[in-house]
Amino acid sequence: MADRAEAVDATTAAEESLDREQKARARNSVIYGSSGTVIEWFDYGLYLYLVPVVSPLFFPSSDPIFSVLATLGVFAAGSVLRVAGGAFYGSIGDRLGRKRALVLSIVLMTVPMVLMAVLPTYAAIGIAAPILFTVMRMVQGFSAGGEYSGAMVQLVEQAPAKRRGFVTGSVVLTSGIGILLASVSVLIMRNVLDPAQISDWGWRVLYLFGGVLGLFALLMRRRMMESEAFEKEQEEGSAPKQPLRYAFRYLAKPIAITAIIAGYGNLLYFVIVGFVPDILEEYSPIDDRETFLVVTLMTALFAFATPFFGLWSDKVGRKPLMITGIIGYILLAIPLLWVFSFDPLIWAVFAGIVALFFLMLFYGPLMAVVGEQFPSRARYSALATGYNIGSGIIGGTAPLVAAWTITAFGTPVAPAYFLIVASIVTLPFVIRLKETKGISLEELDAAAPKAEWDSATR
Repeated sequence: MADRAEAVDATTAAEESLDREQKARARNSVIYGSSGTVIEWFDYGLYLYLVPVVSPLFFPSSDPIFSVLATLGVFAAGSVLRVAGGAFYGSIGDRLGRKRALVLSIVLMTVPMVLMAVLPTYAAIGIAAPILFTVMRMVQGFSAGGEYSGAMVQLVEQAPAKRRGFVTGSVVLTSGIGILLASVSVLIMRNVLDPAQISDWGWRVLYLFGGVLGLFALLMRRRMMESEAFEKEQEEGSAPKQPLRYAFRYLAKPIAITAIIAGYGNLLYFVIVGFVPDILEEYSPIDDRETFLVVTLMTALFAFATPFFGLWSDKVGRKPLMITGIIGYILLAIPLLWVFSFDPLIWAVFAGIVALFFLMLFYGPLMAVVGEQFPSRARYSALATGYNIGSGIIGGTAPLVAAWTITAFGTPVAPAYFLIVASIVTLPFVIRLKETKGISLEELDAAAPKAEWDSATR
């Protein structure tokens, strides 16, 4: 009996030690691994907030060719190159390690940000200015394609299985912090400097500040632990030589599903958090200051609350929350967008909170779900490809489609029709998903086609 008791105590101690190690790895990934996500979304927010300031300096509106060049540059950086960047960094991450890929991505996001701060304007160097500006955005877009998806992979692989939803949801928190930091920085600049100073040198200070943040994030990321799942692949000699080939040949279906559900999640975000402010400005009696307040509150609430919806999915399952969120938009999208045009301000706040609730029901488990679709040997390549196709093509075009619906139907409620159609299309795919709450990475890896994989890489 004594021997049995000692064996039980030893087993319990070993389990507790393993649990502590997993929690330490998860904390390390959140603190050090997600630091680059702050920089990615700080740059994204800064670019959007400074468009009225920077555009006349690099793309004079009097010449239409420069406007076309700017549009193509933003499109290339935000859509096409995100997909290419995801595939590139995914391949590095699966072959050489998650840490190496994520260190490289933060370097290639920070350097263009610093160069932006010292980039001469069109008045100084002519057409070279908009060309260089576009190149900077393309490099940053390329690197961003591997950053967000890479952070998700790192969090998925380092999190304890029973808390994976909560841990992976932290990537939404860090991206939200980046957006809020950009918003506050621009707000301070506008209150401290006059328009001439902002146009002359103020905006450059913010990009330099971003460069300092990027350097700090790089130092943090160098302290990040390598993924345990990747280390295991290395030890077993099963790390892929051609992860992209394997991903497209044997993981095409989960890549497509990831593109659909990630695209839908980003579509919701860009319409609810990104496009609704335009509706408030154009069709609501609420003034600009109140609109900014509503958007800031929505952004902050989304960033800080979403991880807890991921935690909720760790308790009740991924699918129940995601399905409820989709059904919520099918039933309530029209009345919610209708209420956004009401006065006083409290109505817009109420509609924003309800819309965010259904968004977070879907988005909270999303990061864990997409990571749980793939085996470790090609997770980075497959996830980055699927996620960036969805977020770039489906999510990235959502504001444009939403604006078109208003023009086509002549009402600010029209984007709700778009949300409803997208929700109806996405619902069957989520219903057919396998419930992955609490699944171990070992289970996912064991289900991968190892024999076929061997033949695919010879």
